[in-house]
Amino acid sequence: MNKIYEDLTIVTVLYDSSELINDLLKNLINFKVIVVDNGNNDQILKKLSDFKNVKVITQKKNLGYGRAINFAFEKIKSKYFFVLNPDLVISEKSIYDLYTLITKNPDAGIVAPITKPDEDFYGLFPEKNTKKIKEPNEIRCRNLLQNSNIDGEICVDVAKGCALLLNSEYFEKIGKFDERYFLFWEEIDLCRRFRSKKHSVIISPSSLAVHKQGQSSKKNIKNFIIKTFYSEYSPLIYFNVKKFSSFLIYKQIRYFFRFVTYLLILNLKKSFINLIKLYANIKYFFDLKSSLKR
Repeated sequence: MNKIYEDLTIVTVLYDSSELINDLLKNLINFKVIVVDNGNNDQILKKLSDFKNVKVITQKKNLGYGRAINFAFEKIKSKYFFVLNPDLVISEKSIYDLYTLITKNPDAGIVAPITKPDEDFYGLFPEKNTKKIKEPNEIRCRNLLQNSNIDGEICVDVAKGCALLLNSEYFEKIGKFDERYFLFWEEIDLCRRFRSKKHSVIISPSSLAVHKQGQSSKKNIKNFIIKTFYSEYSPLIYFNVKKFSSFLIYKQIRYFFRFVTYLLILNLKKSFINLIKLYANIKYFFDLKSSLKR
């Protein structure tokens, strides 16, 4: 079992979530661990000083999830690395089972555990269900990927991003995480690129992780705005929505009228949400290079 400690590095990204990290790290004392602090929290080094196996990389600003992992990857020399959310707890046995699975499947790019209590997130790529989707938003696509009846190891299109054990060589070859995704959808895009290169994504029901979902960042107005914005912005990148598409123009008009309507009836929360979504679509429009292609 000692070989696993040489072959595997654990990576986790913090953003306003330092109070959760101890529960994760206490089961990882035998592994090399890299913690990327995206929140520039001066207390992180002090808080984690007791964990001699942990290297903390503090960023001056929030890099976004995928970019932070890419940054940590530059420090990794192991054959595999395991990306874990800080609000997740997993046993060493489950990690070993995943390690065994990926070493026995040399073409595998990703292996992942079952996560509880949240519904497991795996299945088809969103574009395979486009007839069922009126618009590419976060919730609808994720709901289509849920399936809670896995019996035995299974190859899937998409695995849940809170726990991904990756082959380092293949990760490098496919171009790592696409840094255009600041938050959300980065794991779906990553899985799509792994699969396009014939590298399988495998779910292992024998490996279990407990996910304290929604606790990886504090609930405050700043984080609410960030999550609302990127739940709207990121799928536009994934589906490669064109700058002058009727779809994008329609969304801008719709969110504008929703913003005004809710403001007039003094539903300030819904008005604010639609304003954020309107801004996300407008920013996406201006972020794209000028193109007349649909």
